[in-house]
Amino acid sequence: MEPTKRQSVFERHPKTTTSIIILFLVLAMDILAAQILSAAGLYRPQYKIERYYRIQHDVFHHTLVKNITHSDARWGPIGYRVDTNSLGFKDRSDRKVALETNGQRIVFLGDSFTEGVGYEYTQTFVGLIDKSMQSRNIEVLNAAVSSYSPIIYLRKTEYLINDIGLKFDHLVVFIDISDIEDEAIHYAFDEQRNVVDAPTSKANEFDERIKRFITEDTILLSNLRIFLRKLKKSNKEHNKKKIEDALNVFRGMWTYDETAYEDYGKKGVQLAVQRMDKLSSLLKQHKIKLSIAVYPWPDQIMRGDVNCKQVTIWQSWASDHNVGFINLFPAFMTGEKAEDIIRRYYILGDVHWNKAGHELVAKNTLHYLVNH
Repeated sequence: MEPTKRQSVFERHPKTTTSIIILFLVLAMDILAAQILSAAGLYRPQYKIERYYRIQHDVFHHTLVKNITHSDARWGPIGYRVDTNSLGFKDRSDRKVALETNGQRIVFLGDSFTEGVGYEYTQTFVGLIDKSMQSRNIEVLNAAVSSYSPIIYLRKTEYLINDIGLKFDHLVVFIDISDIEDEAIHYAFDEQRNVVDAPTSKANEFDERIKRFITEDTILLSNLRIFLRKLKKSNKEHNKKKIEDALNVFRGMWTYDETAYEDYGKKGVQLAVQRMDKLSSLLKQHKIKLSIAVYPWPDQIMRGDVNCKQVTIWQSWASDHNVGFINLFPAFMTGEKAEDIIRRYYILGDVHWNKAGHELVAKNTLHYLVNH
């Protein structure tokens, strides 16, 4: 009698094996279809749309492509137009900017808030200030780009002054709450003193790339994600849920949560202060005025935390360095119900400002600039 041949795991579970093979083939075909349609210009994942005008920079990590008009920029579900000038700054058109000017010139620096993600330049607070300042013969430039922080504020300013030769009279830096985590975790200087990804951030970056590839370099999974988002939006508690989505964001918790402050906040503040010290010294050498601005996220508004660490740290720093200080916390935190303030000035479910938020920031910042 011949010995019974031992069945493989695949033979013992034929239905499961068949299902796995079918799933694998469907996913492979989905990825292949996405690649073919993308190459033919018939399908463009969101991150590839953003890569059209968001590029790496050898000196200060990343920037915007120069002289483009891009009508398909995206911020989550929001589509908008981006124009950049000859310096790679978000602007009202793809205009050429002279390195020198006969009048005064103000340059803004910051991250996604100051870049104005989700809105055309003319709708952002910098664009609104620009329009107002034109009658005063003061040129306004926006050097901000999403995910900037003090290490990039310093290195980009050095580059603009020393390498490009850009002349300006006043730098206004909008320091975001998330800058502290970026300083602690995401950026570092290399041996040539150029800004690169910090070693500790590479693992997280790899995870994000895998997720992005799975969800955005396919067609079926991309549409599944869109479908799930629509289900989420249909929730009866939509407005309440959307506000909650913008709360307890880990990148901003260092201002009120001691665990987060000990985890990354303390280190991030130390690095941010050191780099802003150097930026202040650089500008003084070139006789350029410096002002800094701080503003709340929905978390700080919800807690009524008008004097949180973000305010006290940078207010003290500005005083010590004889630097202008624009505190926008009181402009948002007026004593009204927190939920009403957040709905009025912020994109629902997001920490960023909506159109009304940009108008409020423009009004208060313009008042400071005109009176100082």
